[in-house]
Order: sequence, then structure tokens, then C-alpha cells
Amino acid sequence: MNVKHTLLGVLAAAGIALGGSNALANTVPGAVITGTITAVSASSVNIGGHVYPISTGSAAAAAAPKLAPGQYVDVQLDGPAGSSSSRVVNIVVRKGN
Repeated sequence: MNVKHTLLGVLAAAGIALGGSNALANTVPGAVITGTITAVSASSVNIGGHVYPISTGSAAAAAAPKLAPGQYVDVQLDGPAGSSSSRVVNIVVRKGN
């Protein structure tokens, strides 16, 4: 019985370790910027004086024509906020702010 319990414990630990990698694979790396839109075009969005380019073909590109200055939004980047190569991949308008 002791061998069965040990084997079961090893299999459970392996399952947890392998299952945890799925959660990491489903997350999008990159910063989330929250703020008020001061300007928006098809190719970029200005949040609080910082201009972020919009990734072509992304959800952000589809949302951009519906946005307007003054809206409070969450902007998802595909990389770090300080990187000039980061692009906006998603924009979500926050309700009630």
C-alpha cells in the first residue's frame, strides 16, 4: 500500500505541475494602462499624454473607431509600457468612471 500511495502522490504532483503551465500559456504578457483618452485615431491612442500605437488587426484596431476623447479605458499592451515596440492589442471602456 505504501508504494501505491507514493506513486499516487508523484502522479498528482506531476499533474499539478503540468496543469499550471496551461494558466501561464493563456495569459497575455504586457502592461495594462488605465486612464482617460485625450486623443484617438485608427493607428494610435493617447492616454494621459502618452501615445501608444495600435496593433493592426487587433481587437484594439476594431474598437478604435468607436472611442472618443474623455472616455476612461483600460488599454492592454503586447509588451512593457516603457518599450517603444509595444502595441495596443485591446481597449476596454470602463463604465461608471
